Amino acid sequence: MATVITFKKSSTQNAVPTTSDITLGELAVNTYHGRFYTEKNDGSAAIVEVGSNPASFTINDAITFPTSDGTSDQVITTDGSGTLSWADQSGGGSYGTGNTFTFTLSGTTTTISGNDDDGQALSYELGKEAVYLNGVLLQDGGVDYATTSSSVITLQANGESGDVVCIKTPKNPVALETSSSALTTTNADQTILSVASAGAKATKVSLTAVHSTGSHSCEIVMGNDGSNAFFSQYGDVTTTGAFLYTVSTTMSSGNQLLRVTPANTNTTFFLTYSRLPATKDGELTTTTTSEQTLDSQSVAYEGLKYSLLAVHSSGTHAAEIVVGTDGTDAFFSQYGDVVTSSVLFSLNTSVSSGNTNLLVTPANTNTTFYWDVTKRGE
Repeated sequence: MATVITFKKSSTQNAVPTTSDITLGELAVNTYHGRFYTEKNDGSAAIVEVGSNPASFTINDAITFPTSDGTSDQVITTDGSGTLSWADQSGGGSYGTGNTFTFTLSGTTTTISGNDDDGQALSYELGKEAVYLNGVLLQDGGVDYATTSSSVITLQANGESGDVVCIKTPKNPVALETSSSALTTTNADQTILSVASAGAKATKVSLTAVHSTGSHSCEIVMGNDGSNAFFSQYGDVTTTGAFLYTVSTTMSSGNQLLRVTPANTNTTFFLTYSRLPATKDGELTTTTTSEQTLDSQSVAYEGLKYSLLAVHSSGTHAAEIVVGTDGTDAFFSQYGDVVTSSVLFSLNTSVSSGNTNLLVTPANTNTTFYWDVTKRGE
């Protein structure tokens, strides 16, 4: 009859032997986890773990992995001294805080292009995209997909109806567009910008007018409900002591128009504009009307700038928010609100566990919030 070889063992959860429990070269097993342990001695005795379900994981006595999972979209970073840990992704080259284009396929196709489910026109920088099919990361270079244009993704195999293709890009690759217009008359309501309303129910505009007498700059947030147009104008700075224009907005053929009435002839208008929010750093659909955390950032970022859009079946509500903290308390300023029907939320801030929190109280259930955040001091 074969001889059964047994090891020192324990069935207690998380029990680990000490150097006094086993000798050099001897094995011990924790039968609760199926983990083996032995003693090593490189001049100093220590217990090391051997097994497929380790409580900790170290490679070559140099690289130590975290022992718990991070939160959604976090990545593993190194401190340069062998310790790996979970951390939030940062902007400028990370995919977690950049533009996200989502296409739900309605038929068999290999071509992904045009406007996504949110009405955003696909645009990315070749070589800096990440493409997912039903949540699975695809390999580029013609293996799973090809990139021959900054506005097209070509799958190597047919996508089927109901498949979801997601393209993530670095933050703000093409967030801003620019335009200029020289107006020779003082006629009322001359159009200087036209934005397709689908998928752009809020648009942020930075506007400057230049005339021989001086300049006039401001910020504008525009919104619409598909039929009616709304705007908020703020931050006006004029070098002449008088405004060089007045602003209005209207809808025309499915587009929202930004119009100006110049105070003088021969006034040139320069503007940059972007979808609000320009990128989608976060998304939250609420099921209650109680106060809840919309976003949380480390207090190391003493200034935070948010662009926020709330969407409900009754309409939309866009705003911009600046948040500051002294490490104990948080403060905020909300401005540029554009409401197409009724106010959809109120805001507050707090500091907890080393983070600055932006809090929201929705006016209705089933409200979806989209936002981007810029970390001042990053």
